[in-house]
Amino acid sequence: MHVARPDKRRRITVAASIQDDLLIDEVVVRLPAKSLARCRCVCRSWRAGIASAAFVRRHLELSRQRRPLSVLSSPRGQNIDFKNVLATSEEISFHRLLLPPPGRAAPAQGVTDADLIFEKAWPGEGITYRIHPKHCDGLVAVATTTDRVFVCNPATREFVALPLGSHNAQFDCNKVPQVALGFDRWRNAYVVGRCFYRKFELDASYDIGHEVFMLGSGDGDSRWELTQDQPYAVEGHSPMCTRQAFYWHPCAPAPEQLMRFSLQHRTFDMVSKPPAPDGFNAAFDDTTELDGKLCYVHAVEDASFKFWLADEMPELQWTLHCRIDLLNPIPGHCHYLTPVAIEGDALLVAIDDHKVCWYNVKSQCLEEVVDVQHNLQYRRPDGSKYMCSSPSDAYFIHVVPYIESLVPLRASTVAPNCTF
Repeated sequence: MHVARPDKRRRITVAASIQDDLLIDEVVVRLPAKSLARCRCVCRSWRAGIASAAFVRRHLELSRQRRPLSVLSSPRGQNIDFKNVLATSEEISFHRLLLPPPGRAAPAQGVTDADLIFEKAWPGEGITYRIHPKHCDGLVAVATTTDRVFVCNPATREFVALPLGSHNAQFDCNKVPQVALGFDRWRNAYVVGRCFYRKFELDASYDIGHEVFMLGSGDGDSRWELTQDQPYAVEGHSPMCTRQAFYWHPCAPAPEQLMRFSLQHRTFDMVSKPPAPDGFNAAFDDTTELDGKLCYVHAVEDASFKFWLADEMPELQWTLHCRIDLLNPIPGHCHYLTPVAIEGDALLVAIDDHKVCWYNVKSQCLEEVVDVQHNLQYRRPDGSKYMCSSPSDAYFIHVVPYIESLVPLRASTVAPNCTF
């Protein structure tokens, strides 16, 4: 029997190690999260490599470039009294829908499947059925009327209930909660923000505060951190969340500006909104971040919208990107558009949270991708499917952009449910 010399065995070991490193860094990193869960079981070195911060960052970069585009849909409303804004459900689910590129959408009449990524039960407190989820790098934050905020990574099946925040007296007046989620590049951590009212009266007297929670600190004493109070009360619009700031909408009679909360300095200042036409309905405006730019949607008329974009600078300079006029609008109905993503010359929008459409800016063509209310099937854990067109249930379907990632939560205040 031939026995290799010690120096030869050492060279073989080093070569195998280099080969493993290249395999993980160049091949394994391109796999989806479901496949990576199996790869972690190959050996200890693979498990450590996949869990490393460099691997997670590289996987996130590749996910941002991956096509086709996908969105995350979270249907809410089954077995819930939809007339009660404060109603809660004991479970929440996240479904992924792969979208065809602009100009290649399938006929809208066909039935489309949305794959179940993650489902979670939360008995007792429950989760508000109107959730307005916020997405950042594969993480999703959800606020509830119980002062609880949940953060989830559907891809890794990690679900964390953050410690209770300050009580929001606004919930006592049947208001829907909002939450902000972004990446603080100065502290190298993801941060959740929420507004709360110490006092809220319908006669417009109020006392408002703001607090943030840093994810992944690894500190068992992690808690909500009070910041500078906002200068004005907050509207019900969803905040814009970027890697530099959270942008909250002030209530009237505040000036026609946005309240900007700096993630670096933890302070508020006021910045300009886009120019508003006379008589526009601000209640149906919407805001988000699209491809690194701030996006503001003005509801010019009941079925007409102007999209404004701005780079994030000390003074925002808004540029009119396009105007979308809906075809065959419902007479007397105030529609609303939610911008979801931007792809070259096309905008992906959700109309009334029921339809997802591509809008080509150059051709001014609006192309329906899917009717999530009537033509989208959702999978259950047991493999069965259901649709949201049941006359007995009034579903609210929340659609947000989605990038699959391995970003860990590591919030040690509450043990996460992680099966990845």
